[in-house]
Amino acid sequence: MNYREGLLYLQSVTGETQKLSLEIIRKIVDALPAGIKTGRYIQVGGTNGKGSTSTFIAEVLRCSGFRTGLFTSPHLQDVRERIVFNGRMISRRSFAASLTMARSLCERLVEDHDIPSVPTFFEYIFLTALVYFARRRTQWVVLEVGLGGRLDATTTVLPRLTVITNIGFDHMNILGSTIEQIAREKAGIIRPGVPVVCGSDRESTAYEVLDRDAREKCAPFYPVFGGGAVLTSERRRGGHACLYRWNEKQLFFFLTIPGSHQCRNAAVAIRALDVLVERQELILSRAAIQTGLKTMFIPGRIEIFPRQKNQPRVILDGGHNPDGIRSFAEYLQNLPQYPYTLIFGVLQDKEYEIMAKIIAPFASSVILVMPRSHRALDPKELNLFFPDRHVYIEKKISRAWEIAKKIKKDIIITGSLYLVGEIRTLMLRRKPGE
Repeated sequence: MNYREGLLYLQSVTGETQKLSLEIIRKIVDALPAGIKTGRYIQVGGTNGKGSTSTFIAEVLRCSGFRTGLFTSPHLQDVRERIVFNGRMISRRSFAASLTMARSLCERLVEDHDIPSVPTFFEYIFLTALVYFARRRTQWVVLEVGLGGRLDATTTVLPRLTVITNIGFDHMNILGSTIEQIAREKAGIIRPGVPVVCGSDRESTAYEVLDRDAREKCAPFYPVFGGGAVLTSERRRGGHACLYRWNEKQLFFFLTIPGSHQCRNAAVAIRALDVLVERQELILSRAAIQTGLKTMFIPGRIEIFPRQKNQPRVILDGGHNPDGIRSFAEYLQNLPQYPYTLIFGVLQDKEYEIMAKIIAPFASSVILVMPRSHRALDPKELNLFFPDRHVYIEKKISRAWEIAKKIKKDIIITGSLYLVGEIRTLMLRRKPGE
């Protein structure tokens, strides 16, 4: 397959959440060459911050000279964003070649009746990443969990370290309606004997569930916060100056990525890397850690496009659950420019009423849209959550973008990573997949 043929093939396979079982993907991974299965993996799960934490870890490893792979999801504009080697996303040729290899293996297993069907879209991308990273002789691979943990494809490989950033309400139709139920699903990535780094607050229900699960599995447990560990941060020009103290150690670092919540994500990454150093899996310099944290960038997470000519400033944020929207709102609260023009769209399975009420105070005009997803919520359902606002309802993202620019106020876009990706594509004048 070439790249275009590969994309068409991926569109034909089953959706990401329709097969809630690891039976098929586990058999496929078991059939992979031994070197792929026994690589040095770091698995990162949680509700919010797992993408940023994964990227922080990968950047530090890259700046330390390791051949580093990073697997994340979802993508904003191009499926290849999910597979990154040494800071650069996989090329079209390598993507096609690695996917072809994965597809050939899967179809052979189907023909031999070893598996009943081919994998899901997410599982195929995961397999493509494993094949590609093995071909690049990657030394460390950071794997972001896609959904939950217990039944996520990334759980089919054995990591050297497990990281759980935090637990909040998201994907409740799949993971459960309480923090305890969601935490149990997330705890599914904890393996016997594999160290666990936990970013949840010690007083939380989630912490109790994760700690108990780790003890039952004899997995060494490393909290990031509390128990004498302290994180402080101060807004400075160009970012945040931070200090993290733990176990009689400390690290000063500076973040340029916006949002005070990123300081917590960075602290989780620091603690995770330190555990690997303590266990003699890594040797890292202080300078490499500080450089990796400072240079980390992830698109669509409070990403700011400055004003140009007659165009307004635009702030994109992929907040797609209440905690994510709260972090974005906290950032906006410290800016003097609001109210904004808001472009807002969500998926049906989100707590969209809470999300809308959190972001509404920052908007004078609101354009409600439908993200490009079969799970998208009809924007008419959101109208009542924005009283006393100028509300437009547009199902076409391109039309919403044109309306927003004509209002002549700075623009914020949030509610869905799918929405942010579509707007970002329009802003950069790129066609999806290119």
